[in-house]
Amino acid sequence: MGWKNSPPAFCTATETVADLANKALQTDTVAKPHPLSQCAAQFDEDRCASIAKMNHTSSDDISPDPSLPRPAPPTAEIDVYVDDFIGIAQGAQERLENVRNHLLHHVDKVFRPNDGIDSIRAEPVSLKKLYKGDASWKTKHTILGWEVDTIAKTIALPPHRVARLRDILHSIPQTQRRIGVTKWHKILGELRSMSIALPGSRGLFSHLQAALTLKKGGRVPLKKEVHQALEDFRWILASISERPTRIAELVPLLPSALGYHDASGSGAGGVWFPAAHLAPRGFHTRQPLLWRHQWPSEITSKLITDANPHGTISISDLELAGGILHMDAICQSYDVRERTILSKTDNLAALFWQRKGSTTSATVPPYLLRLLGMHQRLHHYVPRHDYVPGGSNPMADDASRLFHLSDHALLSYFNSNYSQDNGFRLVTPTPSLISAMTSALLRTPYNVESLRAEAPAPTPIGDPGASTQLHWASIPFSKPSMTKYQSYKSSCSEFDKAHLHATAVPSSLERLKITYGALAKRSPCWATRILA
Repeated sequence: MGWKNSPPAFCTATETVADLANKALQTDTVAKPHPLSQCAAQFDEDRCASIAKMNHTSSDDISPDPSLPRPAPPTAEIDVYVDDFIGIAQGAQERLENVRNHLLHHVDKVFRPNDGIDSIRAEPVSLKKLYKGDASWKTKHTILGWEVDTIAKTIALPPHRVARLRDILHSIPQTQRRIGVTKWHKILGELRSMSIALPGSRGLFSHLQAALTLKKGGRVPLKKEVHQALEDFRWILASISERPTRIAELVPLLPSALGYHDASGSGAGGVWFPAAHLAPRGFHTRQPLLWRHQWPSEITSKLITDANPHGTISISDLELAGGILHMDAICQSYDVRERTILSKTDNLAALFWQRKGSTTSATVPPYLLRLLGMHQRLHHYVPRHDYVPGGSNPMADDASRLFHLSDHALLSYFNSNYSQDNGFRLVTPTPSLISAMTSALLRTPYNVESLRAEAPAPTPIGDPGASTQLHWASIPFSKPSMTKYQSYKSSCSEFDKAHLHATAVPSSLERLKITYGALAKRSPCWATRILA
């Protein structure tokens, strides 16, 4: 049966076990040794080996996100996914043993343990899995099909899934022109499941999905765009070992930079307001950024207008292209590795393309989304995208339209109309990205490796002072059908220059504090109905 679609009642017992165990851990009570604890303890990682591994792991040059609680107390918590319990703990071996004993004892309280008259009934805790290493404490463990390394702070596909990805890509040579619908559905499903641990890969599915719309007689055509997407997966596969996926790349936190961008038929432009803790690259003062780019004639001549109804590029395509240039401006100017950056646009089509990372369209957006995905992979940031009403986007409007002003005149205009403490800094997108973006708008190939533009090294500029911290809920994020989200409606009068100063960037985004962990469990939604 499909676990995800099972009724919530299926998980009632296991969630109760997790709740009881966590309540006991919060009170710091010491549990009695459980008879099965020794079965798992024999597979525990040796403490000396763990310390040696930490000492030999290369020092981390990326500091933790300042929105994380600090100083963080030693962790001890139990979670559950259907019938798989997941424990995380820090501290001495005795503390780890105590967490495991609490879990096993509370499993016994909810699921009766076997006694002398149980000759057929299996133990509620799987002995087979215990003897395979489940419930053992390790700094590197396979959890729900993912290999998690808590010292390197990475998440990776386990070896058998890497081998499966290699087999999938090897089974479809460049010369293959069609494939069965059922097999293609299976391949897409497997690639989707693997993409979680492969940053940037979510931008490669547009052409893979669009191929299904062209199926004939149970066969799906594999055109050059499909093979290009598969070639990109091969490129990612080749770099898996040298480019591990950091856990911090997957979890959005409070934004470290707030940006607005816009595009017109003349060009694109935008502004970025960095938080106080971001380190600049190549300069020594923390300033808001201003950027712009004027479209070349080969792009404007293909824009769909009343005078050119047969063009191939829409204004929404240009908005999406502007969003990519917008991301590059902050990446080249500030160290945003493993930081959440929030980009706002007034174009809904571009917004939802960016959020989904894919589309079934066969026009320009798939090429741009591929570029956006590869850019994220190379620069290691955590993107978030949101909507801003056009009336509240005046700075991006000006940046994307005032091309009659020189660079110096544009800076003077912004510093006088949108004054900031240190003034704006005008930056230009990198030539390699402009070239790749132009190729994407024209639907022509470009080399992903050309995007590896070396950004200047970050420049520490002292203590940024206090930072807004994210307060985590006591339970993980879930999205059951009964969950009610906070309502939000944008208004054309929400533009406020007071929110655009460095110290106010994270704290002014209160409604975005819901990331992972602020929604309630499903129990309150259905428990009353069951009792009735």
